[in-house]
Amino acid sequence: RTAVANLDREKKDHYVLVIQAKDMAGQLGGLSGSTTVTITITDINDNPPRFNQKLYQLSMLESAAIGTTVGRVKAEDVDLGQNSEMTYTLKEEDSSDRFSVVTD
Repeated sequence: RTAVANLDREKKDHYVLVIQAKDMAGQLGGLSGSTTVTITITDINDNPPRFNQKLYQLSMLESAAIGTTVGRVKAEDVDLGQNSEMTYTLKEEDSSDRFSVVTD
């Protein structure tokens, strides 16, 4: 059983425990054996993506050709695997017909 409620893989991803068994109820003269157990904490999706900057200010010429890259933004997620995979979308409906998001 776990002894704490909040294990956090991002802080510590595994624990190594030594378990000892004693016969004769642990009394003097009894024998013992031990083994090592490694517990790996698996990831859950408990961290949101975070952008490197709070605000990005980009500019472009009004004569820029269709398909011109306006800028790059990047978010990071400290979760692992599928829990860290991201998609980027534009939320402003009035701009989505003028701009699109392309991921690398």
